[in-house]
Amino acid sequence: MSGFVVARSHDSNHTFVKRRGPDSTGTFDAHGYHFTHHLLSLADEPVPQPFVDGDVICVCDGVIYNCEEHPSGGALIALYRQHGENFARHLDGEYAIAICDFERRILVLATDAFSTKPLFFKDTEAASYRSALGGGERMPPNTIRVINLDNGTSRQSIVVPFDFDHQHKETYDDWLAAFERAIEKRATHRCYIPLSAGYDSGSIDLALRRLGTSFKSYSFAGEENVEILRQRDADILPMDATIFAAQRALLDTHAEAEAFRVKLFNGEDYDYEVHDDRASHGLMLIHALARAENRRVFLSGSGADEILAACRHWPKAQFPAVLQPWPDFDSNWQIAYLAKEEYTAGSFGVQGRYPYLDRDVVQEFLWLSPELKHRRYKAPLHEYMSRHDYPFEENVKTGFNPLRV
Repeated sequence: MSGFVVARSHDSNHTFVKRRGPDSTGTFDAHGYHFTHHLLSLADEPVPQPFVDGDVICVCDGVIYNCEEHPSGGALIALYRQHGENFARHLDGEYAIAICDFERRILVLATDAFSTKPLFFKDTEAASYRSALGGGERMPPNTIRVINLDNGTSRQSIVVPFDFDHQHKETYDDWLAAFERAIEKRATHRCYIPLSAGYDSGSIDLALRRLGTSFKSYSFAGEENVEILRQRDADILPMDATIFAAQRALLDTHAEAEAFRVKLFNGEDYDYEVHDDRASHGLMLIHALARAENRRVFLSGSGADEILAACRHWPKAQFPAVLQPWPDFDSNWQIAYLAKEEYTAGSFGVQGRYPYLDRDVVQEFLWLSPELKHRRYKAPLHEYMSRHDYPFEENVKTGFNPLRV
């Protein structure tokens, strides 16, 4: 987790952006633009930004997992010099990247497959949060945008499209292997998870245990099945009025409110705001507790509902023979819930990672036959937990919803 601002004025609002990167701040001025990067350092030796190579300046938020190929900002710029605007097609990660090429007079913005890291642009400026720009548009997922620095015109392209045309796999094996790889490359020593009694965080908990990773889980009694949590050896936090008040105070103090208009299933529009989501309250307290223990990376279950169960359409979800992106695949609730995860975690300078939105995990799910997709509720996770005798309550949808009191 880091935050950055690329602006023509020194007066940008860095209040919330700075919280994403509490360890150090780097600045650079060039050609009338001011580059500021707030660093969350997860490496033994911090790698300060912005990265500068001649007339090319780069700032990045997030993590790139094929780091042996692209271990530094210098390598990102080298990749850009080699492949031009399509450099992001060679990255595996969760990232928001801005590259200013003053020789070509362009600003290149790139997001990962689901735009897990917030990135906004306004005219010829960009930042991690809209508040730093005083407005602006959010970068769509899986997108490269090239903005002309002289006149503000822009064009947009897809990083790498998903394949919706081939639902040909007849076992869960490849999906399960992709899921464990996604966990393995995201897991770090002393990472943590918010653990509910449901399928999503439970499968992450199972994978971390199988990998032998040193991690911690935080759970609330709330509306959860406490017996399942006990069987998972969870440390359960009580839920009472005092804790709820502390959660709400943390949310009001730390998190930037963000509203998104999403489509409900009856076709109506709904304005979703981070502060109104009950899960945000519990997440804030968990992040505060984890940060106090110097835990800086958490693995989120976000995306599992929207991909594996087509969000709240289950059990009526249908994955037809001719498959197309559904509304919540990479927009609507998908982007709203990612905002909840990023704004709450970013407020405490911890990095969120999203195994269910790993490109290979999603692609392997798309390749499953419709029969395998429909066999059970969140069928790949049911298969995973069943194979390893992990406790779960079959066909029950539970979310991370601390009880409002």
